[in-house]
Amino acid sequence: MLDARFSNAFQAARLFPRSIREVLRRLGAEQEEDQDEDLAPRTPLSPAQTGHAADNEFPAILRKAQDDVLCRKALASLGYSQVRAAYAQHKQEGLDIFEDLGDAQLWPTLEFVRDWLKEERQRMVAQVRWSFGVAMLATILAGLAFVATIAVLG
Repeated sequence: MLDARFSNAFQAARLFPRSIREVLRRLGAEQEEDQDEDLAPRTPLSPAQTGHAADNEFPAILRKAQDDVLCRKALASLGYSQVRAAYAQHKQEGLDIFEDLGDAQLWPTLEFVRDWLKEERQRMVAQVRWSFGVAMLATILAGLAFVATIAVLG
C-alpha cells in the first residue's frame, strides 16, 4: 500500500497536499530540462545523497516504512541464496551497509538484511513443514488402508 502507484495523475494531484504537488511539479520540470540537455552519464548516488525530494514533507516513520517495503521487495527479487551469500561477504568485510541493492538506490543496514533472512528462512521452513505434514498424513492413511485390506482379505 505504501508504494502504490497512481494510474490517474489528476487524482494523485488532488490527494497530495499543495506543497508536495509543487515539489513534484518542480522535479518534473527539472527532469524535462535534464532530458533535453545532452549530459554525460551520471554517477550513482551515495547513500548520503539519496533521499526523496519531499523528505521534509513526510514524517520520518512513513519514509522509513516506504524504504522498508522497497528494500524487502528488492531483497526478494535477488533471492534468498544470493542475499545470504552477499550478506556473508559484507559481514566478513566489516561493512555496516548492504551495498548489493545500490542499483535500486537502496542501502539497507546489515541488521535489516539479517532480519529479512531470518523471516524468509522461517517462511520457507513453514512452507516445507506444511507439505511434509501433508505427505506424512497421506503415507499414514495409505498404510492404514493397506492394513485394513490385509485384514479383510487375510
